Amino acid sequence: MNSLVRSSVDTSELRQIDAATRGDAAARHALFERYREVAYRVALRITGRHEDALDVVQDGFIRAFDGLAEFQREAGFQTWLLRIVSNRALDLVRARRVRLAVPLDADDADGRATVPADERSPQPDAALEQSELAARLRVAIETLPPDQRAVFALYATGELSYGQIAETLGIPIGTVMSRLFHARRRLYERLPDLAAEWGVETPPPK
Repeated sequence: MNSLVRSSVDTSELRQIDAATRGDAAARHALFERYREVAYRVALRITGRHEDALDVVQDGFIRAFDGLAEFQREAGFQTWLLRIVSNRALDLVRARRVRLAVPLDADDADGRATVPADERSPQPDAALEQSELAARLRVAIETLPPDQRAVFALYATGELSYGQIAETLGIPIGTVMSRLFHARRRLYERLPDLAAEWGVETPPPK
């Protein structure tokens, strides 16, 4: 279970950040290799689409490297990067919902927008393409409200404390715990046979 205690900043990471701030390509590549997987997992959990997640990660690293001069080093690069990635992913999800809600084809007989097949049917993770479990999880996670989805995506990495999640999203720890509780309850309701995945042994209280 995640701890409420934030881990100290890695001194080797600080040296890489200092070098990356000066434009050192090797240091930037090292930071990218160190955090690209966790950034991708968070982006994929929030956006629900492989292509969108890749775009978010690429944009997130570009913005992070461009802003290194203003980076507050006591926060930790991972926390700062995931804040950028989470915000970018949430912006994309909100934009997608607005786009799908507005009719784009004036010639439609009923005036409603046609939802593309890939928007209607989220695909499972590339590594688990044939897995029914992956597909069910993806669909269930996409039913979460954006704020709950962001908290759950960060929590599901298993690498961040509640305090780090709160810092990443700019919200109180209590809000993190509340949103995570409601996210897990909603997932339980949709996937009761996978309750152990969310640490729920009995139906959560209403």
